[in-house]
Amino acid sequence: MMAGFQMSVVIHAVVYVLVVGGLWALNQDATPDVQWIKWVAWGWGIGLAAHTTVWALLRGKARR
Repeated sequence: MMAGFQMSVVIHAVVYVLVVGGLWALNQDATPDVQWIKWVAWGWGIGLAAHTTVWALLRGKARR
């Protein structure tokens, strides 16, 4: 179970980097004066941090 959950965290992080990177490029091309990408990156980053925190807490319980 833990290996699958760990893989989901890795996939989440990779998708985050790819999508936010693409959206950043779009933001720079379409509306460089309005930096809306920071809100997307921040909001999704909170979700990624929560996902990683849950994984770390479950990993700690599994080691006991």
